[in-house]
Parts: sequence; C-alpha cells; structure tokens
Amino acid sequence: MDAQDISAGGIMGAGFVLVVLQLFQGVQQLDGFQGTDLYVVFTFETVPFVVVSMALMYVGSWLLTRADLDEELPRVVAWGAGSVALFGSVAALLVFSLQVTLAGDTLEQAPYIVVNLVTVGALAGVLVGIYDARSRIRQRELQHERDRVELFANKAADINNYGRALNRSESVEEVSSLCLEAIQTFLGLTDLAFAVVNDEVHFVDDTTVGLEQETLTDLIRASREQEQATAVVHDDVAAMTFRVTDNADGTSVIVALTEDGSVGGEDVQLLEMLVSHAATALDRIHERQMQASNSR
Repeated sequence: MDAQDISAGGIMGAGFVLVVLQLFQGVQQLDGFQGTDLYVVFTFETVPFVVVSMALMYVGSWLLTRADLDEELPRVVAWGAGSVALFGSVAALLVFSLQVTLAGDTLEQAPYIVVNLVTVGALAGVLVGIYDARSRIRQRELQHERDRVELFANKAADINNYGRALNRSESVEEVSSLCLEAIQTFLGLTDLAFAVVNDEVHFVDDTTVGLEQETLTDLIRASREQEQATAVVHDDVAAMTFRVTDNADGTSVIVALTEDGSVGGEDVQLLEMLVSHAATALDRIHERQMQASNSR
C-alpha cells in the first residue's frame, strides 16, 4: 500500500467515522421529541452534517484516482488535520463561553457541538488542502514551462551564434565541422556524417561507428529527395537526415544516428534552424567560388 492509498483511505475512514458519530448523536438528540418534531429535528440537526461527512468520504475516494496529487496528499491530510484541530478548539471555546455566559447546562450539548464543528472542519480543511496542493502543482508546471522556454531560447541564441560562424566559413569543410560540433553540443550525438552526393557520395566528415557503409550511403542518397532543411526520421535505421542544399557540386546531406530513434520536437526545430544557416553558408561559398572562377 503506497502513500496515496494510506492518505486517501484515511480521509475516507475519517468521513465514515463522522457519519457514524453524526447518526449516533442524531438519534440521541431525538430524546424528548415526539411526532413530527422528531423528523424536523433529525432533518435539520443531523442530516446536513451526515451529508458533510459523506462528502468527506467522497473526497477521499476521489483522491484515490488522482495520480497528479500523489506527492501533495500529505499536505492535504495536514490541512485536514489542522482544520479539525482548529474547529475543535473553537467548539471547545464556544461551549465553555456559553456555559459561563448563560450559567446553564451548556456542557451537556458539548459533544454535539464539537462533533458538528469537527465534521465541518474536516471537510473544509481537506478541500482547502486540495486547492493548495493543486495550486502548488500548477506552480511547478509553470516553473517547468518557464525553464523549458528559457532553455529553448538559450539554445536558439547559441544556434544563431553558430549561424554567424557558419556565414564566415570559407569552405565546405568548415561548414561541416561547425554543423557536427553544434549537433554534438546540443544533442550529445556523436555518430554523425556530412556528405556531398552527386553521382558518388563524398564524405566531408564521418564519425559514425557500427553502421555499415552501404546502409549509410543509402541513407545519404535517399536524403536527396527530401525537403530542404527539414528533418526526416527513419524507421528502419535509428537515424535522422537533413538535405542541406543543392548546387553544382551536388547535394549536401547531414546524417545523425540516434540511440533510440527519437529526438524531441524542440530539438528538431533547433537542428532545422542550424541546417538553414548551413544552407545559406554553403550557397554563399558556392557563389564566391563561381565568381572567382568566372573572373579568371
């Protein structure tokens, strides 16, 4: 039995005990009443608090199904216990205050007053505890979302820094080196390849290990048909490929082997940004080479 079962079961048990106590004292309060007075007293003096007790039982059963509140259940129980103690103390103070003020037999009604207030206090405390727990969960979710967005923004800024470095590159080899370095930095992937393919496949860089050369070559050739600067995840091989750009020298392709075949959506967006920068850099390099060739 885990903590969730114990905490939620305890709340249900407390509700059941209060139902029994309310019914027991409700029957006791009927002494001295007859006829329709019996029904009126029981309906307005006992039934409302029985309903409150049953509501506490329902809340306990509901908490059994709430996996999202599992870590916060001790806080809910603490709120409930604290509320019981508070309302019980208030009841005791009221009883003794009335006893002194009215100089009557108020103490005879003490058990009824205490049980009624404890019943209300238990439900109120648990409900407040649930609200507090859900607020804290929501706060953690917002904090996690802020951290995720901040991390993505920082990575995007780093990608832009790589983009500026790529635009200063003077050769395909420099572009390849920067792209593979960025992928290793952001994703921790080490099995990477940068190739230029036309009739033949020319590997600019290849750090892949354990993958047959023929399989890698087939991936690169197939990447010529995919959309530019868009990630394609392959099912037969745990790999992701990018077609960077096309020019007279051929089609530039990046292959990244993934351990489990999956990369997060935001990381894919970052890689596509990187590939777009690489495409721009390669186009500029090719344009400069063409201009230099024509000027001869």
